[in-house]
Amino acid sequence: MKVDVTFDNGFEKAFAVGVVLVALAVVFLVGYLISPGAAYAEWDSSSSFGDSYYLREIAEYIDDVSEELSDISGTLSDIESAMP
Repeated sequence: MKVDVTFDNGFEKAFAVGVVLVALAVVFLVGYLISPGAAYAEWDSSSSFGDSYYLREIAEYIDDVSEELSDISGTLSDIESAMP
């Protein structure tokens, strides 16, 4: 499979770079938010209730982030379909 990406002007190139940087920042932020909670739930909880509470909280974070990523993906698809 071959992918050919071309840009007609500098604005399109800058916009594509900006979208990639925003996506990487979102992934980094998600990892930062999920990791401390996961480590705390696994090692610092003193009861099974605490484990299930923090794991449920992590699952909610993952759900929120996946919803945001889905929205971003839809927006990128709309942009791609609008391009000539």
